[in-house]
Amino acid sequence: MPFRYAPYWLAALLALTVLGFWPGYFSILAKAPWGFHLHGISATLWLILLGVQSWSAHARQMALHRRGGMASLVLFPVFFAGSAGVIWSMAAATAAGDPFYQIYGARLATMDLISTLLLGYLYYHALAERGRVQLHARYLLATPLPLIMPIVGRVFAGFVPGLVIHGPHDFALFAWSVRLSSVVALALTAWLYVSAPRHGKPFAVAGAVLLVQTIVFDTLGATYGWDAAYRSLALLPVAPLLLTGLVAGAAVAWFGWAAGQRPRVRAVSTG
Repeated sequence: MPFRYAPYWLAALLALTVLGFWPGYFSILAKAPWGFHLHGISATLWLILLGVQSWSAHARQMALHRRGGMASLVLFPVFFAGSAGVIWSMAAATAAGDPFYQIYGARLATMDLISTLLLGYLYYHALAERGRVQLHARYLLATPLPLIMPIVGRVFAGFVPGLVIHGPHDFALFAWSVRLSSVVALALTAWLYVSAPRHGKPFAVAGAVLLVQTIVFDTLGATYGWDAAYRSLALLPVAPLLLTGLVAGAAVAWFGWAAGQRPRVRAVSTG
């Protein structure tokens, strides 16, 4: 079974999440938009579930592992809908004139949209390849990689000298936090791929998509046309958007599960 120490890495990522998002989320929970809550809670539960799944597989607690797998079929659609919720909430903040999101709302949204598509791809293949342990584990453990950039980027922006944002006059520094966190995510993904290239397709795909995210942040995301289109998202009712995310996530889970079913062997009649 690969990645024996994955639960510890996931616990460290959770700790970094609390640290990085403490100033802008955890310390102001009562004021945070509901879309941030949906995304934060579902993403946190996803990381915890991945840790439990990795530990249970290594501890040969297969009954618990199977229950965790079934729980993922329910949690993933909520996680997927949470991604849609946070994208809408950022659009609403951008349209409302929030000074930070006026600059970065549309640019971050490009990354979030691409991350959501990547998550769907990885989870589908994790289910479809659940009979092949090496690929199954890697597809699942690749799902936190899109979270590395926003988490590490917030840590840089909150605590690393030279990148700390003290107020609106420092907002220009945040772009460098995103770029540097992208380097961290890409380096980690490359290391995971090199550790076992034979089974490295999940990390190769994730790395390619993370690179696209990094490029789009400073290109498409910074264009006037995309910014205007993104602001218009706030004018749409959020309920259908969340329902679409929930249905799309459920479809990923359903089709991924079906793709992983072993073909039934038909009995041959000798009569």
